[in-house]
Amino acid sequence: MAGGGTARLEASEVELLRNLARALQDLVVYLVESNLGEISIEIGKKDHPVKSIADKYRVPLDTLLEEGVKRGFLKAFPADKLVFCPKCGGFSFKVRYACPNCGSFDVERNTLFSHVTCGFIGVLEEAPRTVTGKVQCPKCKRELVREGDDWVKLSSTWRCRSCGTSFSYPVASLECASCGERFDDKRAEYRAVMRYSVDKKAVSEAFSQIFNKRVAEVLASQGYVVKPAAEATAMSGVTRKASLIAEKRGVRLYVHNIFPREGNVESAKDEVFNVYGSALDDATRRIIVAVNTPTQVARRPENVETIEGRSLEEAIRKLQEKLRGEK
Repeated sequence: MAGGGTARLEASEVELLRNLARALQDLVVYLVESNLGEISIEIGKKDHPVKSIADKYRVPLDTLLEEGVKRGFLKAFPADKLVFCPKCGGFSFKVRYACPNCGSFDVERNTLFSHVTCGFIGVLEEAPRTVTGKVQCPKCKRELVREGDDWVKLSSTWRCRSCGTSFSYPVASLECASCGERFDDKRAEYRAVMRYSVDKKAVSEAFSQIFNKRVAEVLASQGYVVKPAAEATAMSGVTRKASLIAEKRGVRLYVHNIFPREGNVESAKDEVFNVYGSALDDATRRIIVAVNTPTQVARRPENVETIEGRSLEEAIRKLQEKLRGEK
């Protein structure tokens, strides 16, 4: 029985790790495609794309972000510190003041003040008010106009109307709006809310691996034998690097997967231009698969075909359609 429980636990852990890996891959793709420099998730916001990725794979958001930090894709910085419910982690509360002696919520503040104009000293909350709600001096009946000028606060204390106890500070009692849990400051969770800067170099390297893998899978599904990150030697003897070299029935195909590394579109356009240049030196067929990169940078050589996608998924779909149409 215990063995079965352990096996189920291990299977659950394996599934979590598998889902975390998938979520991390989607996170990398999202960061590159959106060219984000920072992730800042507003507390309570339910529609943030990163949270949607975590929810899609049933991975806790904090776990996904922490894994991004471990892999070097993100760097965490404290953005704020907030109080959270110790039971459910909620952050919206009803706050009440309670008597530290009997716990009653029926407490009131007593503010001792001095009316400089006439010298009266009394409790501000007990002072009379005009019909417009302005405070009057109980002694001279003049309005208290400006604090620090015609009147000043001397001190402030609290009193419980239930038990009569006077005290300096009440106890803050919080009730979670999400689960109804009641707690005080001793039980409240007080923790940092983080923001995350994106290491665009690390994320671009990871995206490149994902990009190459996805394209290689499409090529393999259409009968190509694929070699990753290969050197392509032109007829002139000049060696240039292709993302992939694919062969099918003795015919070679150079594949160049291009995207704005570290968000640099101009550099990506230069990569396209370099492929055009190398194609003039070698008649081998080439395909450029471009994500968020324009390929009309010059006159396209006849042995170069281009596929553009605003996202990795769109580019992959177009590549699949193209290769299927060649059967």
